[in-house]
Amino acid sequence: MNWMQTMRMAFKSVMNNKVRSILTMLGIIIGVASVIAIVAFIQGASTLQRLQYEAMGANQIQIYGWGPRAADWKALEDYMDTELKDQVKAWSPQSQYWDWQNKGIKYRTKTLDVNSTQIYFGNQDYGVCTNNVISAGRDLSKMDCRNAAKVCVIGETVRKAFFGAMSPLDQTIQIGGTSFKVVGVYKGKFGGKLNSQDQMIVLPYTLQQRMMGSVESGKQYYVQAASKNDIEPTIKQIQDFMAKQYDSETGGGYVDVYSNAQWQEQAEASNNMMALLGGCIAGISLLVGGIGIMNIMLVSVTERTREIGIRMAIGARKRDIIGQFLVEAAVVSCCGGVIGIFLGCFASVILGNLLLLPQAQSGGWAPVIENFTAMPSLGLIIGAFLFSALLGIIFGLYPANKASNLQPVDALRTQ
Repeated sequence: MNWMQTMRMAFKSVMNNKVRSILTMLGIIIGVASVIAIVAFIQGASTLQRLQYEAMGANQIQIYGWGPRAADWKALEDYMDTELKDQVKAWSPQSQYWDWQNKGIKYRTKTLDVNSTQIYFGNQDYGVCTNNVISAGRDLSKMDCRNAAKVCVIGETVRKAFFGAMSPLDQTIQIGGTSFKVVGVYKGKFGGKLNSQDQMIVLPYTLQQRMMGSVESGKQYYVQAASKNDIEPTIKQIQDFMAKQYDSETGGGYVDVYSNAQWQEQAEASNNMMALLGGCIAGISLLVGGIGIMNIMLVSVTERTREIGIRMAIGARKRDIIGQFLVEAAVVSCCGGVIGIFLGCFASVILGNLLLLPQAQSGGWAPVIENFTAMPSLGLIIGAFLFSALLGIIFGLYPANKASNLQPVDALRTQ
């Protein structure tokens, strides 16, 4: 059988019945477009969620607890620096400053609401552990922490509120009545908006007792794992170490070790299940489209009975007839699949711009993700096209087989 000739005949048959062919394709078009739009939107939401988690701190582990003695926490710090040095890239304590005397945050005549500003004590690795990038100046140093230097790194919101277009470096701000020199600025992750995590100030952790008069019994650490694969084993090892170091049943309190990656994996699994469910529901219209192809091909066989008889009389084999009608069914379904792919891509972009893009750029509870678009993956597009082609072949088998079983003499009698 000459496949090129068969393809030409198939396209000619489709073009000779344009309206009927388009109506037949509608089920495939709607089905493919729906599957791509729904799955691409859910995949886009999952991707946005992953990017937001990573912006808050990729490979991040958090440790929180109260009850253990200071010596127990010091032992944990030494353990991370020695036994876990290959798994832990960096770690930093984090504790919050509370302005008990309500002296506020000031720069010259300007003030900032202390209740809306997050003031943390951290070490030289605080920026690394929390995924805060320096946009101007420098981060805290080991020497700052060792000497309890009165320096600070400010967030983008604080920079905008106090300094505007002026450089904040080496300027002095008042925190709780104490003067601090600004040595660096963290790049905004939340668009530099008020009442967001960009409204933050980080001080050397060695200043905590001096500024607050006492050190809280509760402790919190941010730990940057060397890689994603190191997160789970590092969590387990820290939990085991603290369980040996400190008995929560007799000492009271507790220690919790967790990672955002665990929540992210659960969220991705849930999104994948939703994408599968949405794809299956939208796939019902694909089955309806396949039934429509089978119906129109049966009509085509009836209309072209005499043509089939002539082809058989001049030597066409059974497989030639089957091939001809299968190719025609595949052409109809593939054309519908291609149109559906374009419509599905367009719909996914529209849905992404209407629903996901505002969330990506709001800078509310999660960091701002720039240049985000919800586009279907290449695998989804290829899969949709191949499935539409397979659907045409499957539903074209019965009409093709019926055409090939016609007897030439009976077919030629048909007027």
